[in-house]
Parts: sequence; C-alpha cells; structure tokens
Amino acid sequence: MQTVKNEHEIHETITIDVFYPDHPPRTESKVFKATKKHWHQLGAVCGVCKTKEKVEIHHKFIEWADSEGTDWDKVRLEHPDFDWASFKDDPDFIDSVYNTEPLCEKHHRGPAPHGKHFTPEPIWNMQKYQRADFVYSPDEVAK
Repeated sequence: MQTVKNEHEIHETITIDVFYPDHPPRTESKVFKATKKHWHQLGAVCGVCKTKEKVEIHHKFIEWADSEGTDWDKVRLEHPDFDWASFKDDPDFIDSVYNTEPLCEKHHRGPAPHGKHFTPEPIWNMQKYQRADFVYSPDEVAK
C-alpha cells in the first residue's frame, strides 16, 4: 500500500443504460478453447499487474453478447490487421487471439475501478500505465 501525495480524488456515480442484442446462450467455441490454450501455453500474465494468478481471457473489441448486433463491415474497416481471409463465422474474430487479452480476475471482471467490464476505458487504462509512486484508488492507500 502507498500513501497519497498531492493526488486528488474524484468520486463519480456512473449509470449505464444500454440494450444488448438478443443472442443465444453463451457456449465456448472451438476457437475460444484454442485461444485460451494459446495464451496459457505462452504463460499468460495479466496485462495490468503481471500476475499469473486467476488469469482469464478478455474479449477486447467485440463481446459475444454484442455478436448479433455487430456490423462486420465496420469491424473490417477498424481492424485491417486481422486475418480476414480466415473469417467464416463470428467466433473466428470474437474468440481469436487478435480479439483477446489475458487479465486477472480483478482487472477483468472485478468491480470498478479495477475491472475492465465496469470501468470506462480511459480511467481503466491508468492502472496499466501508472507510475510506481502513484496511488490509483482508495484501496491502495495505506491505512
């Protein structure tokens, strides 16, 4: 734990109200099983804190819950580096190594301000790039 030195705290309450497109129940595709195996064979570490404990594989750009509402032509334009020749069906992109990153449970699904699923990206990114002497959140303050 660190002590706060001249930082200032901002406390916000964020309400998010969005619709998810209707979608079938989530199942683990063959592509996702292979992607998880790939990351773990590489010795997957959290992209934020570098731990190897409780590492999960996060979908970066497109989540399964959004698959039925995705315009793939827009995705192609935004992600020209993806191997589009290999794309036959949604899992080919959604569950690919390209669209995933290893994160520990805290930085993946943990509550805000740590979990990527619950924290706006510009705020979430700060924990990835913070100086060693910077205090990011109240749970890092020495008591």
